[in-house]
Amino acid sequence: MKIDISGVKTTGSGLMRPEGAMALDDGSIYTADGRGSCARIDKDGRPSFWGNLGGMPNGICIDKNGKCIVANIGNGQVQLLAPDGNHVVLMTYAEDKRMSSPNFPFIDSQERLWVSNSTSMANVEAALKSPVADGCLVVIIRGEARIAAEGICFANGVAIDEKEEFVYVAETMKKRILRYRINDDSSVGEKEIYGPESLGHLGFPDGIAFDETGNLWVALPAQNAIGYITPQREFKIFLEDREHKVLRRPANICFGGEKRKTAFIGSLNGTNIPYFPVPYPGMRLIHQKI
Repeated sequence: MKIDISGVKTTGSGLMRPEGAMALDDGSIYTADGRGSCARIDKDGRPSFWGNLGGMPNGICIDKNGKCIVANIGNGQVQLLAPDGNHVVLMTYAEDKRMSSPNFPFIDSQERLWVSNSTSMANVEAALKSPVADGCLVVIIRGEARIAAEGICFANGVAIDEKEEFVYVAETMKKRILRYRINDDSSVGEKEIYGPESLGHLGFPDGIAFDETGNLWVALPAQNAIGYITPQREFKIFLEDREHKVLRRPANICFGGEKRKTAFIGSLNGTNIPYFPVPYPGMRLIHQKI
């Protein structure tokens, strides 16, 4: 299961650091934008921008009402952005601890909001150069934020499997994926490594997302590639762009389009959104009805 770079197209233009991306049922794409806002790319590829979020919006997800939830790694806020441009702050602290680097949000069917906080260091770049296991996973339930798991070496992308039995976190600086069993009280169990101990020399995982067959897709910005971990926990590369022809440090992956069989890629250096067909439908998220 692999695709050549010639099979990748793009949509949108004029974006800045569209790290997070989410596909909507109407064919449009929401992305974060590094200028402190979000972008909506219409089905015909035209972008528009909205919101005055400040900082540097990073990962995003969409709630069942169509509002955009933004992990703003630039100002340490998790924000809820409405279509009219107004926003409210959902989290800055968890259990009296400042969450200074929220990276990626994921909302599940019970409307629990899971958020990775990459590091407690004030400077995120310093945490990447001299990594320590000070990242964590937060769960927000009815407005209350609590730390679910700690000791993660740069906590990054977050996903939950279809049965909502486990929450998965990309542990970027260890080049691996972690998972935790979700308990009945929304606490989590002990961490375990999901897939290989290491995803390879340049296998620093960023965004992650499931398809309906249980493959966990992984964006690899340093390798400029997209891979996946099979249900048998084998890691395979699906797409690699060594010459940076289309991919620009891919950082997130989401699924949309007809039967959710198109992958859309957020990226750190991109100005548009690459997309390509995938063999299996992406797992339906809370905002997707079809």
